[in-house]
Amino acid sequence: MAGLTCYAITAASGAGPFGLPQPIASPAQAQTRDFFASLPFAIGFAVVGALLLVAAIWLLRKRRERIKGRKALRWTSYVAGSLSLVLGLAFAANWYAGWLPNVEALRLRLGLGDSTREHAEMASSAPHPKDMGDQPVIGEHAPLARPQVFTKSGGRLPRGATREFSLPASASLNLASDAVWIYTPPGYDPSGRVAYPVIYLLHGSPGGPVDWIASGAPEVLDQMITSGELAPVIAVAPALGARAGTDSGCLDSTKPGGSQIETFVSKTVRPWVENHFPVTTDRAASAIGGMSMGGYCAIDQGLRHADQYGTVLSEMPYGSPGAAGGTMKSSQAEIDAVTPLKYISSLPLIDRYPVAAWFAVPDAEVKAQVGQEAEAMAKALRERGQVAEVFIAPNQGHTWKMAIAALPDGLHFWQSQLNKIE
Repeated sequence: MAGLTCYAITAASGAGPFGLPQPIASPAQAQTRDFFASLPFAIGFAVVGALLLVAAIWLLRKRRERIKGRKALRWTSYVAGSLSLVLGLAFAANWYAGWLPNVEALRLRLGLGDSTREHAEMASSAPHPKDMGDQPVIGEHAPLARPQVFTKSGGRLPRGATREFSLPASASLNLASDAVWIYTPPGYDPSGRVAYPVIYLLHGSPGGPVDWIASGAPEVLDQMITSGELAPVIAVAPALGARAGTDSGCLDSTKPGGSQIETFVSKTVRPWVENHFPVTTDRAASAIGGMSMGGYCAIDQGLRHADQYGTVLSEMPYGSPGAAGGTMKSSQAEIDAVTPLKYISSLPLIDRYPVAAWFAVPDAEVKAQVGQEAEAMAKALRERGQVAEVFIAPNQGHTWKMAIAALPDGLHFWQSQLNKIE
């Protein structure tokens, strides 16, 4: 792509096992991947399946020979072999995509057992908005949390906590889900004596807020925070699905009875977070990020609500709402009003509230829609005097593995903006 400004992830180049692309992985991600997402595990299932199918075919050819239980053995081999082969292919796809990096991720996605992780200092329920109070949790003069290096206790570094909440959202929003996941950092102090930077992480479509949690974002945050690369932060992942379709574009529908996703995020989730967790209310220390559909959401919401967010982290983004435009909006003019490619050059809000934007593009999509539109948006922002970078991830496709592997660079970009806050 001509004129592309890029920052590449350092990774071993070339193909992986059997000539397959070699997905990159941050150290934090690598620590949380287990046998469940390994290529040998996938190949093992596929090989067993192939051998069982070969056995079934052999038994089928032995019609004239008396083999006790031949029919039962043949059908058992067919079923077991087919299932193993399908599972092997599924595990191989998962190894590449990173959707289920470990058994814990599978448990989270299936909703089995307790959905929380080390949450003793977190609230256990979502109080109704009328009970939230009128003031944020943070104290009047609470300093912003700054990077610090953590030391091991009991032989290990401290970890952050995650919990899923069901917010008491108004029925008028017509939501498909009112779920939100909260991550609090290692050493979390709920007293309000420290103001934590906050990032809102938006999922893709199809998908849900647990995607960020199950795919490894908490582990990346833990590692970067405990190493001092990133200030302790609070991360918020809300549900973004619309009743009319899974791809909402994080927009408010203008159609009768349509879902109001933008209002949910800005008028329900944000106030609830600010009144229950000691997050900063300073836009300069607030960020919004996302992947795929969430990447579009991040840049669109981040720009049109620049008075709320100082930094945008947009992974695998689109410059328009795509199918969500037709689902959520009633006219072309309404769609154009939520199409960053069309409004960046004339949006007045960023003159008053500067935005720093970071775009992440997998190298497989550099010349495709995602890459072209990311570069076009970055260029338009730079022409408006805004900070904008495009990050190219080598050996990557449009996957959750890409989203998590690129996340550390995006968080470094955000920290560079936090460093400018006095």
